[in-house]
Amino acid sequence: MDEWRLIESPRLDGARNMARDEAILMASESGSNAPVLRLYGWSVPTISIGCLQDASTLEGRGLPLVRRITGGRAVLHDRELTYSVIAPNSLGVFSGGILETYSAISLCIINALRDIGVEASLERAGPRPGKRPGGAAKEACFHTPSRYEVLASGKKLVGSAQRRFKRIFLQHGSILFAMDEGLNARIFGEDIVKRMTTIGNLSRISEDDFRPVLIKRLSEGLNASFVPSPLTEDEESIEQDLLQSKYLSRAWNLRSGKPSGVGEGLAAG
Repeated sequence: MDEWRLIESPRLDGARNMARDEAILMASESGSNAPVLRLYGWSVPTISIGCLQDASTLEGRGLPLVRRITGGRAVLHDRELTYSVIAPNSLGVFSGGILETYSAISLCIINALRDIGVEASLERAGPRPGKRPGGAAKEACFHTPSRYEVLASGKKLVGSAQRRFKRIFLQHGSILFAMDEGLNARIFGEDIVKRMTTIGNLSRISEDDFRPVLIKRLSEGLNASFVPSPLTEDEESIEQDLLQSKYLSRAWNLRSGKPSGVGEGLAAG
């Protein structure tokens, strides 16, 4: 088995969550760190938007807004368990590219969901990740499942996004535990609520009880041995720099256009 670091974070605000993911990615690019699984939550409801997404229609809706380093469409982060995987592109099941990586991680999540009695499935007919629908649906990640995303009862339960660089990738995703239907409808329109479901709709398991189930299935599916780990000093320093230079900056969060340093590929639901 490959040794991975397991970083379990407390609930943080959007800027710090995104800065922390990118800090781990940047520190890992040197090749000095093991692959990482990070599990975390959000301290307040927050909208995240993809790195290429136009933020103009989502600003001013009464919630904090943060731009992700990954692509795709907007997500309302609230009552969820968020995961991020940072690993070499060449490692095991990830070497086949974006779609194979999506599929491998989604299958681990599906197996964990089935362990708690939630019958989930893999979307196989949807658009390739990163292909956006038209119209109002282009704003919201959870409006339309992309290929190899996770469904339950025919509705989207997990939304994920990935960005691949020359030698390493970051994939993170939202596993919904509950949903404020009124808030989602206000942000994205009433149609979005009909297209989403949550673990809470299908199981009584708590997030704390689900975490070890998910970790076990990710360990099996990714051939990973997880070792609990804090952030390194390097990661903490990079996180602070990124907070000030990017994620706390209105100019960064609202800018549009292709960001500098885009890697080999962007994919998102």
